[in-house]
Amino acid sequence: MNQFNPYYQPQQSGFVSVRSEQEARNYPVAYGNSVTFKDETSPYIYTKTMGFSQLDRPVFEKFKIVREESFDEPKKENQVEDLQEQINSLWKEINYLKERKGRRNDNESNGNGKSV
Repeated sequence: MNQFNPYYQPQQSGFVSVRSEQEARNYPVAYGNSVTFKDETSPYIYTKTMGFSQLDRPVFEKFKIVREESFDEPKKENQVEDLQEQINSLWKEINYLKERKGRRNDNESNGNGKSV
């Protein structure tokens, strides 16, 4: 191992933990290598890649971690609440339509003859 070269990057697998994007941007990466970082304070992954030439600029990429629900997972309480809200909304619509139909029937029985 070369202890005198600050850009020496040993072969590694996995992520380097950092506390911020700036720390990942400032992390030294050897020419021809790429390092992947996991931000400890926010849901981001970063990659920093150095070309083989000293004239190449580093390429820095930022990715947001998004959790996706699996179909195999049991229903969460907030999903049940969302379903209940949808059911309540449907009942409101049904009741509105019933009232509207009732008003139309009242108008027809009064001889008004107008349909709504």
